[in-house]
Amino acid sequence: MLIALIICGTAYDVIIIRWPQWSKEAEDKENKELPVKNRNDYQLSKLLSAKSSAGTLTSVNGIRVISMTWVILGHTYAFGLAYTTNSVTFLGTMLKRWSFMAIVNAEVAVDTFFALSGLLVAYLTLKEMQKKQGKMNWAMFYFHRFWRLTPCYMLILGVYHCLSAYWFDGPQWQQQGMDYENCHKNWWTNLLYINNLVNFEEGCMNWAWYLANDMHIFGLAVCGAALTILTIIPFIISYAYDLPPSLFGGVDPPSNDFSYFTKYYVKPYCRMGPYIVGIVTGYILYKTKCKVKLNTFLNLGGWLLATGLALVVLYGLHEPLNGSPMSVAVSALYNATHKTIWGACICWVIFACSTNNGGYVNTFLSWEAYIPLGRLTYCAYLVHPILMYTYLDGLRSPIYFWDLEV
Repeated sequence: MLIALIICGTAYDVIIIRWPQWSKEAEDKENKELPVKNRNDYQLSKLLSAKSSAGTLTSVNGIRVISMTWVILGHTYAFGLAYTTNSVTFLGTMLKRWSFMAIVNAEVAVDTFFALSGLLVAYLTLKEMQKKQGKMNWAMFYFHRFWRLTPCYMLILGVYHCLSAYWFDGPQWQQQGMDYENCHKNWWTNLLYINNLVNFEEGCMNWAWYLANDMHIFGLAVCGAALTILTIIPFIISYAYDLPPSLFGGVDPPSNDFSYFTKYYVKPYCRMGPYIVGIVTGYILYKTKCKVKLNTFLNLGGWLLATGLALVVLYGLHEPLNGSPMSVAVSALYNATHKTIWGACICWVIFACSTNNGGYVNTFLSWEAYIPLGRLTYCAYLVHPILMYTYLDGLRSPIYFWDLEV
C-alpha cells in the first residue's frame, strides 16, 4: 500500500503539476520570452542543492551533520553492547582508553542539537519579526513547529509498529514486531510529545525522547525560563537519586544507571541549559547582524577557553570511570553544569564562524557538501535505531563485540 501511494503521488505530481510547468518553460525558452525557472524549484533539486541564501549561518550545517554522525556512532556501540556475550569485558577494556571517552560522552552531541535549536529559533524568529514590523502570529508559530516534525515522525512510528514483525525472523526476533506492546499502548504519547514524561519505561521508539524535549523547551524557553533555576533542578535531582555523571557510572556509591536515564537524561527541565544559551547567542547574532570584529587576542582567548572547556566535558570522566569515582555532590554538580557548558562551547563556534572570526574552522564547517546532508539528519535520527535493532534482532548466533564489529 505504501509503494502504491508513492507511485500514485509521484504520477499525480509529474503529470498534473510538473508536466504543464515544464511544457510552459520549454515554450517560453523557445520564444525567449521568459527565462527558464531554476531547477532548484523542484523537490529533488532542492534536496541536493548546495546553495545557501544570504544571511545563512553556514557553519550550522557542518555542526549538524557531524553531531548526527556522532549520535549514530554512540548508539551503534550502546546497542551492540546490549546484544553481546562479552559486553562487560569489552566495556571494561574500552573505558581505559582516553579515545573511548568520545563514545561514552556522545550524549553531549544531543546537547549540541538543543543549542542549535535555541539559536536558530531566536535568530530566525527575530529576523521574521523584523520583516513583519514586530508582528507575529504565535499560534501559527507553534503549530508550524508541530506540523513540520509530526507527519514524518508518525509515518515512521506507524511503519515501525505495524510492519516490523515482517522484516525478518530468527531466535531473537520479536515475533509481533519491535516494541509492539509499548507502541500499541503508548503511541499517543509520541503524538502529543509527552513520551518522555508519561509511561517512559514502557515507551514506543524511546529514542524519540529528544523530540518531546525539543517541543517542550521550544515553548518554555521562549516564555523566559531562568537558566539559574534550570541549573539547580538537575543538581537536586542528581543529588536526591545518587545519580552518576554518565550512563556508564562513575559515582561513589554506585547507583542504578537506568535511573540516570529515566530521572535525569530524558527530562526537559534537565536539558534546557544549552537551548537557552543558544537563544541568547541567536539574539546577539541578530542584534549585531553577524558583524563583530574581535581583536586577535580576544578571539584566540575565546577559542582556547571554548576548546579547553569542551575537552574537560568530553574527557573529564576518564578517571571517575576507571577506579576514582566522584562523590554524589560532585556528580550532581557535573550533571547540573556540563550540558550548559557544552552548549556554550558550541555557540561560541557558531558565533565566531558567523562573525568572520572562525578562520579555517568556518571554512571546514561551511563546506557546501554539508548542506544536502544536513537536510537528511532529522530522518536519519528517526530511522537509524530501527536499522540497528533490525540487524541485531535478526542475528542467528551470539556475537563477540569488538571495534570492527561496529
